[in-house]
Amino acid sequence: MPTTPPLTRADWVDDRLRAEMLAGRIAPGERVLVDRLAARWGVSATPIRESLRRLAGEGLVTLMPQRGARVAAIDARLAADIYGVRLALEPLTLRQSMIGAARSESEHHSFATEVSTARERLLGHHDSVNEFYTDHRQFHRALLSRCANRVLIEQIEQLTDRARLFQLLGGASIRRTDHRREHADLADLVIARDVDGAVEALASHLMLTLEVIARMAENQA
Repeated sequence: MPTTPPLTRADWVDDRLRAEMLAGRIAPGERVLVDRLAARWGVSATPIRESLRRLAGEGLVTLMPQRGARVAAIDARLAADIYGVRLALEPLTLRQSMIGAARSESEHHSFATEVSTARERLLGHHDSVNEFYTDHRQFHRALLSRCANRVLIEQIEQLTDRARLFQLLGGASIRRTDHRREHADLADLVIARDVDGAVEALASHLMLTLEVIARMAENQA
């Protein structure tokens, strides 16, 4: 049985730093104190600085000459652009994922089980906002898990991380009261193999969020 390869030190630092930012422990706009993190994690400053450069390439970090790095602060206008790109990519990726899962009965069964499990976790109890967003991310990841196009998946993962930063800033206002029904209905359509219905439901879900963000941008103008 294949096993997951152990993380390299660089991978471990990447994961840890990303987790600190996405959990809000290093807040949007806050400076990343490299030396303090290095002492806390028992590593040198070098892999942390290398990780910051990689994360800057994803838009998660802003590098400032001679002043270190800060977690990116995402405003509502940029968030609207991010969701606009997600709206273009994610329905396409879901379609490919569902087509991929339909190639065999066993593969569809595995896919449906994964989506169902992720749905139950998302619709269950959460002790914190961070727990909710973790399960929300995992649900959307499960939907796209059978897409063979790794470039699409990587792009969506990066956009999801950037959207997460926006959610930390003001995401409570984009949590609609019917989000549970939206996710439950979407999962049901995926499990039922209704490709067109699921794609339409995902596009509608993202569009509703985009509309809320656009209104927030107008209010900031």
